[in-house]
Amino acid sequence: MTMDQWSYIDGCMDNDASVETVGGDRQRADLARSIRRAGWEQIAHWTPGVPGSGSWPPMEATVTPRLTAEQWRLVPSVLDRWLVPDEEDEELDAEELAETTAPEAAAELRALISAQLTEQGVPDWSTKGT
Repeated sequence: MTMDQWSYIDGCMDNDASVETVGGDRQRADLARSIRRAGWEQIAHWTPGVPGSGSWPPMEATVTPRLTAEQWRLVPSVLDRWLVPDEEDEELDAEELAETTAPEAAAELRALISAQLTEQGVPDWSTKGT
């Protein structure tokens, strides 16, 4: 996947962890945070406790994050929740809403997740979410 695609996942995980931390599912929040941390460590080469230790590659760069099966299984559910535009969002006008590529982005990311799980040999997985 591209760094741009990973940034969608990272942003969605950030949203999900924040919402689930406050009166939600703490385990889901922790899992979402672990996905973000994996990206920071593997892609940005962030070192905990070392300020300025990492940097993200260009958005068009190919990245190959390695997550656990449990982490990958959460991703489609989180994408379903956060990549769908809010039709009542006052920030988006009708034209911008019509042009959104969120459903297409989610479908493409699902295919990439499927390929990644197959490559990692994850048995009996599902991209239907958790």
